[in-house]
Amino acid sequence: MTGDRERWDVRHATASATPPTAPDSFFLAALAVLEEAAPHTAVDLAAGRGRHALELARRGLVTEAWDVSPVALAALSDAAAASDLSVVTREVDLSSDPPESAQSFDLVVVVDFLDRDLLARLRHLVSPGGHALVTTFTTDRAGDHPSARWCLDPGELAAGLGGFERVMYTEHAGRAGLLARREGTP
Repeated sequence: MTGDRERWDVRHATASATPPTAPDSFFLAALAVLEEAAPHTAVDLAAGRGRHALELARRGLVTEAWDVSPVALAALSDAAAASDLSVVTREVDLSSDPPESAQSFDLVVVVDFLDRDLLARLRHLVSPGGHALVTTFTTDRAGDHPSARWCLDPGELAAGLGGFERVMYTEHAGRAGLLARREGTP
């Protein structure tokens, strides 16, 4: 965990001088679809400096952000305070510490982070009737970043997540996105 934490801390400390990028376009499109479902609680996994967590909080969701980097989480907390938003942060190494939570969330968001074991465990974090929103790179992306190791194979996310039904899916230009509803009644 220390190696990942240190690597991401350096990356986020360096990036702190630049404004965060806009939220992912699939994320925004999925939120528009979810307006009818009216989720109340959300967690942004591998949140980094929190561009998605902040957007969730802006929309009135009770929001948590989990990440391995305390530097990123501190920047997120500062940005939330500056915008008068509430985001609870939690330092978690999602790759080595399986996320366990006494609570589940109406919406679980994973953007640009790939851990196939985590995807297999998402059902445990999503409330019955809640949603998982996953969007990341595919191996047919342009360039060599991120490494193919951290990219989905084309069509891989289209297979869906166990225990979820597909609500929305897209795959193009080296990216895939899935919005899926956990089976079961709320």
